[in-house]
Amino acid sequence: MLVRARIMLLVALTLSPSACTKKQDVAVDLAGLRPITMELVVVDDELDPFEKHAGTLTESISVRAEEMLSRAGFPVTHHYAMLVKKPGETDAQAKARFSPWLSTQPLPAGRRFVLGDVMEEDETGKPRPIGLRTYVVAGEAIVTHANVVDASVIEDDGKGPMQQPVVVVTLDAAGGERFHAATREHVKERIAIVVNDKAMSVPIVQSPISGGRVSISMYGYDDHAVVEARRLATALRGKPK
Repeated sequence: MLVRARIMLLVALTLSPSACTKKQDVAVDLAGLRPITMELVVVDDELDPFEKHAGTLTESISVRAEEMLSRAGFPVTHHYAMLVKKPGETDAQAKARFSPWLSTQPLPAGRRFVLGDVMEEDETGKPRPIGLRTYVVAGEAIVTHANVVDASVIEDDGKGPMQQPVVVVTLDAAGGERFHAATREHVKERIAIVVNDKAMSVPIVQSPISGGRVSISMYGYDDHAVVEARRLATALRGKPK
């Protein structure tokens, strides 16, 4: 079985024209009446809390290895904890099973776990989520939903291979400046884009990003993925489309 963690994200570079827009601390999903939070935070890949894991693994939880490049460009092996979801289990239910075990795993001060999907290719070759995995993130958020001034959706145009919907988020000037500074400091490191406490994407920063747009690739190619992309964009804008 081929299991892979999705770590790539499209990142666009455009400076927001607005420097004065104020946002509430929590955006609201007006279509579903759910609160929406978003944060961009640095992933600490130098810390490998499961490298020598000797604890008892509970039901459905295992420790996996992934190959990646260090900041210096050398291949390294990194470990993460993974929980396989039960049939029909929601993310919230899976997280509720995962969290008690994770709470027993020590981390240094200023570090915390966030969870993201583990993907497996189905019979057609398309990725589908089969469980949740850990990332260790460091420090305070670089930017949050409070820095969002606009959000829109790029949908498949029907020309060529089918594309996943993408939510393009425009940051305010302050958020764009912080994002630029953070990406300049963390070149060749990963940044997690976390929506409602779930890592939606974990891209590698290839070079400093001097702009204020971040693009979040949604999972799936069907109408449901498009609906969820529109819902997220609407919630981050804080107003109906």
